[in-house]
Amino acid sequence: MGTFILTWNPDRYEWDEEGGDYEGGVALIASGATITSTWSMGGRRHGVEPGDRFYLLRQGVEPRGIIGSGYFTTGEIYEDEHFSDPTRTTWYAKVVFELLIDPADGIPTAQLLDEVPGFGWNTTYASGNEVRGDAVDQLDRMWKEAAAHPKHRR
Repeated sequence: MGTFILTWNPDRYEWDEEGGDYEGGVALIASGATITSTWSMGGRRHGVEPGDRFYLLRQGVEPRGIIGSGYFTTGEIYEDEHFSDPTRTTWYAKVVFELLIDPADGIPTAQLLDEVPGFGWNTTYASGNEVRGDAVDQLDRMWKEAAAHPKHRR
């Protein structure tokens, strides 16, 4: 099973998934729901399988870090109109968000740099980058700890 990083910069792209704004998405998932969506994959055009995991990396604004997780529903990555420029296209995949947390409770980029050194946390500018090797296990462990906070339990 693969593990990928999806990115989101709230300064550049408004959250417009189920639940309304990001805080609404956090509340929706806290109520026991999941959020089904499509997400841009940067330059990645293949290599994703149904059930592969992803972590959502918040970028551009503080606090930066991992704030969500979920899985891919299909292995298809397809081309469609760009989310912010209708004159361009980009690549998308279908995903389900299982957990979104308050960014203040996420895994900060500084901690990721220190504890998961095998990945370019400060040089990842688009979604679709795969996490490999020991970094996957370390990231999974850290996310389970962040998600175990009582206010994130369903």
